Amino acid sequence: MTEEARIEKKELTVHLPGCELKLHVAADIEALITDVNDEDKVPCWADVWPAAYGLARFIWDNIAFKPGESVLELGAGMGLPGIVCALKNAELTLSDFNPLALEMAGENARQNGLSVKLLQEDWRTFACRDKYDYILASDILYDPKLNPYLGEIFLHNLKPAGKILIAHPERKATYDFLEAWYDPALFTQKRYTCEVELADSLLTHYNIVIHFLQSTA
Repeated sequence: MTEEARIEKKELTVHLPGCELKLHVAADIEALITDVNDEDKVPCWADVWPAAYGLARFIWDNIAFKPGESVLELGAGMGLPGIVCALKNAELTLSDFNPLALEMAGENARQNGLSVKLLQEDWRTFACRDKYDYILASDILYDPKLNPYLGEIFLHNLKPAGKILIAHPERKATYDFLEAWYDPALFTQKRYTCEVELADSLLTHYNIVIHFLQSTA
């Protein structure tokens, strides 16, 4: 039995226009914490966060992937935005630091009829040299210590004319990163805002900001 199979799970239903997704997340996130003093062991991956809902809906409504276009979701967690890309015929790679996250994200993809690639990587030692048409970053730019590593991944793993989608619930750390990192000589940027309503969340209403960057290379 895999570790993923031993996690107590609950099912989420995600409704999109004309589509219904079934995902599993951890039923009790606190039960997965093994060391509260080690940030690497805090299971932020084990749920679907508001930004992921917002980014998934934005992709569903606005992006038409061309045949063969590739997508890398960084810090994929349960994989919702990436799975929506795969449903729209993108070639998807789900990446996460935590192997349990990848197990569950892979299962979420399979139970929605999808075949995806799984990539276990640490942003601090990111070894993958593949390049992608799209890179997704759903609420992962929240730690100033880690954000510079993500900036390097964006630059090194994006194809020429590739696109980056960054989603967050109006986080100062994300704004600060983009203000320092964004170079208008390298990227164009458009910003969108979408509202997310979550009945079972700590807050019920979120404004999710989406930065759509396209390489000028």
